[in-house]
Amino acid sequence: MKEQIQESSSSISSSSDIDVYAAGGLIYREISEDKSLEILIIHRPDRDWSFPKGKQDQGETLLQTAIREVEEETGFTCSVEDLIGHVNYLVSDKKLKKEVTYWAMTVETGEFKPNSEVDTIRWVNYEEAKKLLTWDRDKEILDSLIVWYSQRNQQKPPENLNTQNEYTSRSNMHTTDNPDSDLERIESNLALIEAAMDKAADGDLEAAEDLMSQVKSKAKESSLQ
Repeated sequence: MKEQIQESSSSISSSSDIDVYAAGGLIYREISEDKSLEILIIHRPDRDWSFPKGKQDQGETLLQTAIREVEEETGFTCSVEDLIGHVNYLVSDKKLKKEVTYWAMTVETGEFKPNSEVDTIRWVNYEEAKKLLTWDRDKEILDSLIVWYSQRNQQKPPENLNTQNEYTSRSNMHTTDNPDSDLERIESNLALIEAAMDKAADGDLEAAEDLMSQVKSKAKESSLQ
């Protein structure tokens, strides 16, 4: 059963602490034989190996930003699994504070084509990802993804994993007695519905149906909890 999705409700503007908001996806796939996983990493031309992400547009929730940016950079429409965590760093000659929020995702449809933002993608295991990722902050959020995945599948995480990370510290957010969980679930479903409406307006009915099926699935899971 998928974990209940957490959605950050912040829109552009509100925090005096953060100057730039962004969001992205930690896209993974399971290797059926042993339930290990591979992670999708992207390469930006003449730059770094990282995860698909981008800046929040006016009026978007962060989850909408993550869904949009993942599709723009990879060509994939993805199923959203869970909120994994945030990374914070300085940009523009260290004058602005940037926060990137990441969700775990799996690919539903689509095909990657090289573009101006991403020239290649690669599916790699945990060890390969740790070697290729350019930034330590991306390696840390990768560890958070692995902790989440290991907990969900009742597996022992890799020995070299940093288990003192954000996902471990916020794992109690997923319990049904969290007073904010109902609101967060509603916000996340609304974001998926809006994304489905955008797809339908663009004529991509298959992607719209996939997104609506996610909403129905998550509503059913909530009723069983």
